[in-house]
Amino acid sequence: MWNDLRVQSFEEIGHLTSSITTAGAEFYPVATARCTDRDLAELRAAVIAEARLHGFPYMDQARQKTEFDQAVSRILYERMNILPADAASVDVWNFINIRLLPDVAIWRYGHRSGDGARWEVTEARLFAMTRTIFGRLWWRAFLLGPDIAVRLKEDESVQLTERPLICGYAPLARAIANRHLSTFSTGRRMMLLRDAMKRFTRRLVVVSAFLMTEEQIADLVEDVFLESEQAMKAAETKI
Repeated sequence: MWNDLRVQSFEEIGHLTSSITTAGAEFYPVATARCTDRDLAELRAAVIAEARLHGFPYMDQARQKTEFDQAVSRILYERMNILPADAASVDVWNFINIRLLPDVAIWRYGHRSGDGARWEVTEARLFAMTRTIFGRLWWRAFLLGPDIAVRLKEDESVQLTERPLICGYAPLARAIANRHLSTFSTGRRMMLLRDAMKRFTRRLVVVSAFLMTEEQIADLVEDVFLESEQAMKAAETKI
């Protein structure tokens, strides 16, 4: 299906997805609710509308695409109404990427091939669970909360959501993100986050956030960030 889509224009792809249906889709037997054709159409319409606000279908607005990610993470999280078990299935996101929103997927991460005959998108963005275009945005909103997710830049979100051993636990992920966003100096903020994440990696070998109260998690996060701040100040003093 991807090989067929990638040689077509945005207009042709949009026409094909306008009649999207769940007919023939697999549902697990104990599902309490099933996605309808109307659900799919409404989700596509909402994402397309947001994409147009950020430059779709034009390909050269990198900053607008990052802002699109921030906005659409909330749309996916609130409109899809799925459980983490659903979101952990790569088949769900393959369907979204290739059947429901392929034109938006191409706009976000694609480019024309050297001979101009087809669209090129890194396969991991389409088919790999860890990098899937829309799945990572849903997980970002789920783990961090939609209000926090819309405030984070791409590099900041990657530092948090692509470290599952640290931030796979939502209360810890949100505490780290909130502490990070409270850092006054935006120029130093990313350096501080990178250093803190390394320290979390070491600290969480010997302590378990799963056993902590909300206050204890907040204390742990503050302690690690202060440790990072002190280490950075000491390094600057030496220089």
